[in-house]
Amino acid sequence: MVLIISYYKSLQKDLEAYLKGDFPGIAIDKAFHDIEGINKIESNFRYELIISDWDIHGYVNGLKILKKVRETPAIKDTPFIIITEKQNKESVIECAKAAVTSYIMKPALSQSIDNKTFNEKLRPFIEQFEGRTDYI
Repeated sequence: MVLIISYYKSLQKDLEAYLKGDFPGIAIDKAFHDIEGINKIESNFRYELIISDWDIHGYVNGLKILKKVRETPAIKDTPFIIITEKQNKESVIECAKAAVTSYIMKPALSQSIDNKTFNEKLRPFIEQFEGRTDYI
């Protein structure tokens, strides 16, 4: 099961369309802000991939969620992908120190990402559990 955490419905919709298009049997759960995301994570340790926006002021703090996941023994190894438009070196280093699995750059001022980027960054993780039925 994949958890998508983003305040932007357009990004959630694009991610879901990509995932369902290439992996029709995949289960997807969504959260619109970090508190909802953390609550979902704490109540369901079966997520096999977490995708989160980095920082939507007042709504989502992906770094906070990432750190919470890495501190929770039952899910500390769950692949975690941060999506952001932050392009400064310090942000990338901060994510790396928190053990982010991958980092997807959004085009500046956009809530969407192209399918080529989704394919390059997400496909390897999804293919690891795509054929299974015990995650649904």
